[in-house]
Amino acid sequence: MNEMQPYINADKVLPEITVKVIIISIILALVLSMSNAYLALRIGMLTSASIPAAILSLGILRFFRHANILENNLIQTAASAGEAVAGGIVYTIPALVLIHYWHHFPYWQCMLIALTSGMLGVFFSIPLRRILVNDKTLRFPEGKAIAEVLIVGTDKQFGLRQILTGGLLGGVIELLQTGFKLVSNQWQWWFASGRSIMGVGLGFSPTMIGAGYLIGFDVGLTIFMGAFFAWFIGVPILSYGMHIAPQQDYLNTVMSLWQSKIRYIGVGAMIVAGFWTLLTLLKPVGQGLVAAIKVAQQSREELIGQLRTDRDMPIIYVAIGSILFLMLMYFLLEYSLPVGALNLGEGMRLSFVFYAVIYTAILGFIVSAITSYFSGLVGVSASPGASVLIACLLITSLILRALLHNVHIPHEQLIKVAAIPIFLGAILTGIGAIANDNIQDLKVGQLVGATPWKQQAMLLLGVVIASLVIPVVMELLFNVYGIGDVLPQANMDPSQALPAPPAAMMAAVTQGVFNYKLPWDMVIAGGVMSVLAIVAGFFLKANGKRFPVLAFAVGMYLPLATSMALFVGSIFAKLVKSMTEKSGTDDAKLNYQKTVIFACGLVAGSAIMDIVLAAPFAMAHNANLFKLAPAGWGVASQLLGGFVTLFLGYYFVRVAKKS
Repeated sequence: MNEMQPYINADKVLPEITVKVIIISIILALVLSMSNAYLALRIGMLTSASIPAAILSLGILRFFRHANILENNLIQTAASAGEAVAGGIVYTIPALVLIHYWHHFPYWQCMLIALTSGMLGVFFSIPLRRILVNDKTLRFPEGKAIAEVLIVGTDKQFGLRQILTGGLLGGVIELLQTGFKLVSNQWQWWFASGRSIMGVGLGFSPTMIGAGYLIGFDVGLTIFMGAFFAWFIGVPILSYGMHIAPQQDYLNTVMSLWQSKIRYIGVGAMIVAGFWTLLTLLKPVGQGLVAAIKVAQQSREELIGQLRTDRDMPIIYVAIGSILFLMLMYFLLEYSLPVGALNLGEGMRLSFVFYAVIYTAILGFIVSAITSYFSGLVGVSASPGASVLIACLLITSLILRALLHNVHIPHEQLIKVAAIPIFLGAILTGIGAIANDNIQDLKVGQLVGATPWKQQAMLLLGVVIASLVIPVVMELLFNVYGIGDVLPQANMDPSQALPAPPAAMMAAVTQGVFNYKLPWDMVIAGGVMSVLAIVAGFFLKANGKRFPVLAFAVGMYLPLATSMALFVGSIFAKLVKSMTEKSGTDDAKLNYQKTVIFACGLVAGSAIMDIVLAAPFAMAHNANLFKLAPAGWGVASQLLGGFVTLFLGYYFVRVAKKS
């Protein structure tokens, strides 16, 4: 692909924002918002929504006589906002539930947080477009892949069958697992060995297997290593000396141990790993931004041209939009922030909120610049969003703590005080997530020859759609499964609760800063594990191996079944990639891309089925509403789960071999 020459020349005008584009964008934004909200709560990671959105829109647009690559690009731009908004709000807002400040997800507050942060993320990143997309040091690996899919899709019915097949299979398997309870999504066996509990386990979830395929073997193996240390080493050590009855339910004992101790080891590991990831990227980010600004200043007159492919949204609109949403943020924070808990006096309330808005605006623009640069450096999916989240949260918490050093805050008010940086952190994370996504989409647009201001307008539409639907999804899933150790209904299964790793980390950081009770011994142990992993990473890097420390930390936090299913999916990816690389033909490479598309469909289909099932489950307050499995079906369901996993592995290989 020649980056200097876009696929559609600047002097060629094609329809872009059309009625069909708007309608399809709304539908796909809804679908991908729901699936990514589920994924963010389940594993704390997101898969790129852009490629499946591009392929789905390619297939849909074939039913219209007149359609073009620029229309398809706008659809994927709007639909990808679902992933970005999910990364902003679903990574952060559940922390308010985990610290017991909220007892559910109030729709209007969640929606306005997502909308405000998303809109500001778009506006803040627009001035950065010319600087970053023209920076030769930024490779935009994910953006180039999306552009290739769009270009290939103009000539072939590329990947439509695979994504639809994956969606159908994922939905059916999830229905059998979560709905009918005929197929198990995990197998675990725990037993007493001496004075400790030991065991093994597997996961069969199609969502996690598909996600594992997408993240690849290096990340999947690192997650497994984290899980190995937490579950297969941590459980025997932490259970040593416990009273272990010969006939006791070892699984429940292990899950209780995970809730009270092991997951805090994961939190400590994520905090250290997040900071380390951010530190390693500060130098290239700073150097790249400085160099790019110098280039932009030197060629300012050339960059401000009249070419269609260089027209951003008018800066006056950007300024007005930013001011309007900063005003909305003011009213949102005035209503939401528990400023009364600070004991500042009535006259200081409005001033505090005003300065909070100014602070968030300034730091938000800095965050948008950093995450936009990450987009070009490593891509959207690999961007260390959790690192930026930790940094913003700690900065905000420490500033607030310093301001209150002479203010007496009763112990019962500490939860309310801890909620303040979480609110501000949620907005900052949303700004960063959207800016990260926006710059990638604008790079794709540069490669295919799109009009930037039209992409920016469609991303704003995608933000609105995602903001409207994601709070509903969070509330539904919370009422059915619970989040972390917060279970809204009696007799809920804690092993099925959604872990929400970034939110748990966020809750732990604020609790620590404001002296809320934490098992610090476990948190410190996790931090030490991350330090050892960082040291190991240096040796592995010297031998050409990749060791993403943050993935190791996430593996320590996630439930065993989730980590193992991710690992299984990554093994499938390794096998299929090795098989296609040995062939070395263009058809083999194309078929590997199709397996990636099948994995995208598998994730989206199973996640959406889970959300569809969550609605009747929530209304009935019963997650077994559609259960068909007879008594004593446990072993059979686990065997079926293993069979389904092997079938998915076979199907990946079949897609890769099919000409």
